[in-house]
Amino acid sequence: MERLTKEEQERLQRLLAQLSDNEAAVDALRRHISALVTSLAELSMTIGAIKTIKELKPDTAILVPVGSDSFISAKITRSDRVTTGLGADVAAERTADDAITLLKGRTAELEQAVGQAREELGRLEESIEAIRPEAEKILKKAREEPEG
Repeated sequence: MERLTKEEQERLQRLLAQLSDNEAAVDALRRHISALVTSLAELSMTIGAIKTIKELKPDTAILVPVGSDSFISAKITRSDRVTTGLGADVAAERTADDAITLLKGRTAELEQAVGQAREELGRLEESIEAIRPEAEKILKKAREEPEG
């Protein structure tokens, strides 16, 4: 580091801090995108289940998952109504078709959020690729053997 001017040392510190911040943001965005994609898959499965169940006749026996690959037997009493969450532990009953419409709306919102997150991820990755060569150039200079 003795081979670097004070300005170069300060510039290197700023670049390394920016790289570190951008890489942390990239990691966070990747986790966020993964969670959004998981939610999209869940919404898709829910819509498919509602479509299937709404075609069943009352008193049709089904297996209901209760977790850990365990199920209980149940009978459909009404296949035309679905209770959907509204948020804050509040739910409302609606027709199966209205529930599907609501869930498709949520799907569209999540798809938009995924798209925005992927765009931001791309910008951050471009920023990292733009910063890295300059930081590497300064580091290479710092590592050079003194002449003489």
